[in-house]
Amino acid sequence: MKKIIFFLLLIILISGLVYKLYLDKNFSASLSIENEAIKQTNFLTDKKAVLYFSTTADQDMDGKGVSLAVFIKDSGEADAFKMKGLELGSVATSQNEVLLVDKNKIRLVGDTYKEFGMDKSQYTGERTGYLEKEKLYFTVFNTGVGAKGGYDSNILYGNKRGFHKENIPHYIAASGIDQSEIVVLTQDNLKEEFHIRKVKLSKNDITTQDILKINHSKETNFSTMSAILSDETFYYFVGQKTLGEVTETIDTDIVLYRIDKNTHAQDEFTLSSYRDEKNITAHYPFNIKNSAHLYNDVLYYANGLGEVFEFETKTGKVNKTLTMKNVRKDGVRHNEELFYKDDNLYVLRHDEKLKEKYYIEHYSLTEGKKIENIKINGLNEILQSIKGKSIYSYDFKMLK
Repeated sequence: MKKIIFFLLLIILISGLVYKLYLDKNFSASLSIENEAIKQTNFLTDKKAVLYFSTTADQDMDGKGVSLAVFIKDSGEADAFKMKGLELGSVATSQNEVLLVDKNKIRLVGDTYKEFGMDKSQYTGERTGYLEKEKLYFTVFNTGVGAKGGYDSNILYGNKRGFHKENIPHYIAASGIDQSEIVVLTQDNLKEEFHIRKVKLSKNDITTQDILKINHSKETNFSTMSAILSDETFYYFVGQKTLGEVTETIDTDIVLYRIDKNTHAQDEFTLSSYRDEKNITAHYPFNIKNSAHLYNDVLYYANGLGEVFEFETKTGKVNKTLTMKNVRKDGVRHNEELFYKDDNLYVLRHDEKLKEKYYIEHYSLTEGKKIENIKINGLNEILQSIKGKSIYSYDFKMLK
C-alpha cells in the first residue's frame, strides 16, 4: 500500500514539473523581448503601437499575475515584454519614450532606459499619463481602503531622475488631464456624491483642490463611461444614467456632462437613449478610459456597439458620425481597444475567421469613414501562450 501511495505521489510530482516546464516554454516561445533588448536606446525606432494586457487582481493572489506590453513593429509583427500583473494597467507616452507600469515596478523605455521599484505593491491601476509642461509622468492606483478607514488612491510621479509617492484620499470614478493638472471625479458612496477635484503636481509634492459637487439625482443610478476631457472653458465627461428600477430590462440614457470652469454651471446633453434594453453591457465602451476625445471643438464618444457620436462644443448639436462594421452586439469582447489622435481613430479589432485574428482599423473622424486596415502578425499566438491565467487588454496607443 505504501509503495502504491509513493508511486502516486511521484507521478503527481513529475506531472507538475512537466506542466511547469511546458508553461515556461510557452512563455519564452512567444514573449520575445528580453530585458537587454528593451533597454536599448533605439528600441522604439521600429515600433508603431503598444498594447497593455494583464491578468486581473484576483488572479494575483498566488503572486503569479502577468502583464504584457505588446509592441507592434512597423512590419506588423507583434513582440511582447512580460511583467508582473496590474489589473487596469495602462501606458503613457511622450516623444520617443514610453512609461510601462506593473504592480511593483516603473520602467521608462526609449531614448533612455530607467526602472524604479515601488515600496508597496499595487494591484489595480487607474490612470497613467504625462504632463508636458512639468515634464512629469504620473501613474495613479486604485489602492483601496486605508489604515484610517478612508480611501487611498496612491500616485507615483516623476521622470528619469526619480519618482515620488503621494496619496489622493478619495475613490476615483474618472480622471483626465487638463494642461498641467490632473482632474479627477471622486465618488463618496456613503454620501452618494461626486466631486470634481484638481490635482497639481510639483517636483516634490502634490496639492488637491475641491472644485465642485456634481448635480446628481440620487433617484438615478449613475456610472462613468469616459475619462474627463477639458478645453479652455469646460470640463466634459460621459456617464450612463439608469432610469427607474433595475429589472430584466433597463432604461438608460448616455449623457454628456459639461461643467463651466469659471461659473461652475452644469449642463447635460443626451447622446443616446435605450429603452427596454436586455443587455446594456453591450453598449459599454471597449475601454471607458479611452472612449472620448476632443478635437477642433468636437467631442467624440465611441460605445461598445461601434457607434461614434459627435458633440459640437460651440452649438451643443449631437450627431452619430460613423458606425463600425461587424461589431458584436452581445457584449462579448475579444480585447478590442480604442486610441484617438487628432482626426484619427484607431480600433484594435478581432475576427475569428481570419488567420491573424487581430488587426487595427484606422478611421477619419471628420470624414466619418475607414481609411485602412493595419495588419498585426502574431498577437493571437502571444495571448494564447499564457497558460493557467486569463489575460485582458487594458490600453492601446499608437506611437507613430
